Amino acid sequence: MRTAVQPQADQDEASARQEAPAQPQQGLTRGVRSRVANQGTADVLHPEAESDRGVLFRITAPKQDGSAPRIGYLFGTIHFGTPEEQDVDYATLGRLLDGVAVFVNEADVDTQWDTRLDGYRWLPARTSLDRLVGADAMAKARELLPDVQVRDLQRMRPWMVLALLEARGEQGGDDNVDIRLQRIAGGMGKRLVHLESLEDQLRALDCVPTGQQAQVLAERLQKPMFLKLDSAEAMAAYRARDLDAWLTDVDRMDGLSDAAKQIERRSRLCLLEDRNARWIDAIEDLYRRQSALVAVGALHLAGPDGLIARLRRDGFKVEVIPLQAP
Repeated sequence: MRTAVQPQADQDEASARQEAPAQPQQGLTRGVRSRVANQGTADVLHPEAESDRGVLFRITAPKQDGSAPRIGYLFGTIHFGTPEEQDVDYATLGRLLDGVAVFVNEADVDTQWDTRLDGYRWLPARTSLDRLVGADAMAKARELLPDVQVRDLQRMRPWMVLALLEARGEQGGDDNVDIRLQRIAGGMGKRLVHLESLEDQLRALDCVPTGQQAQVLAERLQKPMFLKLDSAEAMAAYRARDLDAWLTDVDRMDGLSDAAKQIERRSRLCLLEDRNARWIDAIEDLYRRQSALVAVGALHLAGPDGLIARLRRDGFKVEVIPLQAP
């Protein structure tokens, strides 16, 4: 659910990549597996149920002034994994990018890090992660993130540790789809538009008090199997192009107490619904005026307050485009 923000110029501070299997382990796809297993039945009984199963969509703007409606595209990204795991066909994305005037994403992935933003990522002086979550949880965090230097882990705000754990310890690199797409678009000479600043993104990630973040992190570290389950299910849902199943899995918040679930709901509101509400006017204006490919985290597309539902409520036509790698 979170985005592991790692400015390109700052990657040497906390490089963290863990080895993970390319395919989910047996038993690690609870909700997604049952939905995929029943896909054939759903197709027969409710053919419309599968009509939005995808991560790439053609967007047709409402007609204006008798002119032909503009066509754009909406792509939901996942912030970890390789192209092979994600089953993403970059040739198709490249062709679509070649045909549009504008590439739109969440924030500029090449923003030079501003040290004035350090307070969003690092704990205050004389505060350390182990004091917030306890020695046992800190030991588990070190075990799960072995490539993160201890001094960096001790300084990280809990949301940063959670973001790393949810993304299997991976940070922005050559395989990161958000980074790759912006650079492909820039290399093509496309106009780049960013929906928010890096500070906007960090503010959303750090929107609940540090003590509450620490409570969620401590509970997650008490039951690390759920972290593996969540990552595996996220990738399985993405490969199955079933964003509703992914959002359902996120909303279950398995392994958390009721108090921690309340904190996570507030965090989710900051990360998804509030940002969608801020972005939608700019996205719709771009689709009306010129051809654009918009690429944002896939969970921003799903649910009653997701971008797909918002676009349809405002008269845009949304259609799935297949995006399996050959």
